[in-house]
Amino acid sequence: MHEAPLLSSHCADCGAALARALVREVRHYEETRLLEVTCGRCERRFLAIDTGDRRVDALQVEDVAAASVTLAAARSLADLFGAADFDVSDAA
Repeated sequence: MHEAPLLSSHCADCGAALARALVREVRHYEETRLLEVTCGRCERRFLAIDTGDRRVDALQVEDVAAASVTLAAARSLADLFGAADFDVSDAA
């Protein structure tokens, strides 16, 4: 279980440390888990996402803007992808 960052934080409502929170895994897909967290003091419930040890970079507005410019300028799929993406020689 990789809840260390979650459990070192505090409840937004009462400020209690979440080290004593009740944590239940709701869903699990590959390295990502959806957790239901219940504060030990005020019993507030919320959902949290645990991605394990790997770092997940948040999508920035600049990334979306750059992608939209690329999509608007593309006339075909070849404009968006490289030649390796269209190589089907090893496809089964």
